[in-house]
Amino acid sequence: MTADTHSRTDAAPVRAVLYVCAEQGRVNPTLGAERAEQEGRAFAAAQGMTIVETVTDPYGQPDPTCRKGWRRVRELARRGETDMIIVRWPTAIAPDHVKDLRHREIDRLLEHGVSVRYSWAPLSQQGTVR
Repeated sequence: MTADTHSRTDAAPVRAVLYVCAEQGRVNPTLGAERAEQEGRAFAAAQGMTIVETVTDPYGQPDPTCRKGWRRVRELARRGETDMIIVRWPTAIAPDHVKDLRHREIDRLLEHGVSVRYSWAPLSQQGTVR
């Protein structure tokens, strides 16, 4: 985080946006999104973060810039309204076959002083990701 990007003190809780983009299940179409949101909220609580907004997108569009919700995430970062994006796993940002798009988006967030963390347990201990 840079001083000219955000005007929060170190004592203030981290402001996080929870981004949910999950594939729909066949039996229970909302289960993936529900789990991603529950997991993200639990992760934020365990880390002492404050979720300032939950942003959702339907799954399926590989380019995050073509999703209304992701464009909202970018806008919140640009305006300095968040310090962290919480997402369940990397493919929610962009699938592995277009991981260059994921890296581009994470780099863009980092330019605004906004980090990305994954809430899925095997990835959640990695700290800030690129």
